[in-house]
Amino acid sequence: MIARVFLLLLLINISCQKEQFINDYSSKISFDITTQLLEHEKIDCMDIDEDGNLFAGSDSVLYYINGSKQESYNLGFGIMDLAISPDKSVWIGTNGGGLVHFSGKNLTWYNNANAGLPRDYVRHVEIAPDGDVWFTSCAFKLGGLGIYNGRKFEFLTPENSPLNQNIVEDIEIDDEGTIYIATSGTVGRTNIYRIEENSWECLGDKEGTFYWVFSFTVGPSGIIYLVEDYALSSAFIENKLFRFADNSWQIIDSHDIMPVSFFSRLKADKRDYLWLAGSDEKSACLHVFNGKSWVSSPEGLLPDDFITAIETDSDNNIWVGTYQNGILMLKQ
Repeated sequence: MIARVFLLLLLINISCQKEQFINDYSSKISFDITTQLLEHEKIDCMDIDEDGNLFAGSDSVLYYINGSKQESYNLGFGIMDLAISPDKSVWIGTNGGGLVHFSGKNLTWYNNANAGLPRDYVRHVEIAPDGDVWFTSCAFKLGGLGIYNGRKFEFLTPENSPLNQNIVEDIEIDDEGTIYIATSGTVGRTNIYRIEENSWECLGDKEGTFYWVFSFTVGPSGIIYLVEDYALSSAFIENKLFRFADNSWQIIDSHDIMPVSFFSRLKADKRDYLWLAGSDEKSACLHVFNGKSWVSSPEGLLPDDFITAIETDSDNNIWVGTYQNGILMLKQ
């Protein structure tokens, strides 16, 4: 009996600590731009770690910034995605060069010829807390989800895993090492899978849950936000915004904001708030959903521009990559 009471108190304490961590940030939403980096550059992807190391990809150029220090390296291939590893090295997905490891200014290339990648096009890269590299190397009925543990490569496909399609459209990994992926390839068959300790769970209908998902995001409490994208539909159907919480998918009412655009960028911050990129006829804008209602950025936030990437740092500041204004930081 004593052991059961102790276990119950321990679970309550852990739950309270996690809730305190989620709520350990100001509830205020700020759209004030306090920092601008790489002014006039087009940002394709970026990542920032707890030490303030920021890496960004712009076409084939890799930028590194920390404080006043700035360096750049031309990889010769378009940079599609990148992620900073726990050991401070960077893994980069490229268009044509495969998977690249950048460490101490040295580049190591992994491709079809030397590592057996199904394709040398790597669209998404994420790093697990244990340092394993999760990436995509796929096409319609080719390849799938790649994993590199520092010694060998493994590729998961519909033939050897629960994947319902070869194409993996996006990857997210939380702080506990839970992996989330979205599949695509055939409209109406997109699924979100959650992988914990090699155990797979399809969060929806195994035959297909969504029309198409271009990207999704996972908050610290495990809440998932995604846009069901109808860009490939011949009929005009408005995109829908969903949230996965309490083990079910729920539509978020987005009538208070402009229609959710195709290929929308979105990011959950440390408070589980959703940051959603949008645009009007004059400028790019940001919409924030705090779990109950929407708050939108002032008119003219980014004139004649659009948002290409959104990231958060360990202090919950919001970093926004743009098409022609570099990187902007919104301090929260």
